[in-house]
Amino acid sequence: MSSISGQGKSTEINTTEEIQINEILLNKINKILTIVLEENKALKNYKEKLSLQKNMSFTSYNKPSLSIKDYLYRIQSYSEAEDNTIIIGLMYIDRICEHSSVILTPYNIHRIIFVSILMAIKYNEDICFDYEFYAKIAGISMKELKILEREYIDLIKFHFFVGKEEFDKYKIYIDDIEIEPNKK
Repeated sequence: MSSISGQGKSTEINTTEEIQINEILLNKINKILTIVLEENKALKNYKEKLSLQKNMSFTSYNKPSLSIKDYLYRIQSYSEAEDNTIIIGLMYIDRICEHSSVILTPYNIHRIIFVSILMAIKYNEDICFDYEFYAKIAGISMKELKILEREYIDLIKFHFFVGKEEFDKYKIYIDDIEIEPNKK
């Protein structure tokens, strides 16, 4: 058994079955998201867009200390999300940016990643844990998680269905991403 320490008591998780983490997939998604962050920062109106997002629930006052790669690893290892679910989460990140004024920044990326994967888990997986469990994985309160989820659903306009053709395009795109060997 291992535990996720959060505010208050820890939640125990059964780890008798070894969790298979797809480090290659997580590294590729990390690379994609890092490139998007760099491209967004280079936008001419970046500071203006950044200030418009200050009032969104996804925006935090400080940049999280955990890297995107480590956060993805944390999410997959504790939630036991399937690889396809992680890919659907990436698709949802694209959708939220397409259907709203959200741009990914160092101040919102972690929360957007988490809620995107959580919504993908709810859409794609047979087993879901409770809010307390997911809030501890995310490192936020249950109340904040529920607020983020509600705002996310509005921003994505309930567009959760993923067709096979669209999924396959994303999978091919991710498969084509090159990462440095032996890089975690």
